[in-house]
Amino acid sequence: MFDVSFSELVVIFFVALMVIGPEKLPKVAKVLGKLTGKAQSYIGTLKEEIEREEKFKELQKIQREIKKKSIKSQ
Repeated sequence: MFDVSFSELVVIFFVALMVIGPEKLPKVAKVLGKLTGKAQSYIGTLKEEIEREEKFKELQKIQREIKKKSIKSQ
């Protein structure tokens, strides 16, 4: 998704240090870490729900096929 090299992270860190200041930087980093964790958790949950929905649709399709076969054999 995003490809960030180590040198780019260093530049971002120094710019943030200049803009935010050394006193607030640890608090900002902590908040960003929490937000990143929440976002990853949300994305993981969303992926699981999508996979579950796909499996459910597949099971419904199989169920319809079985019903069609049972009706034809009668």
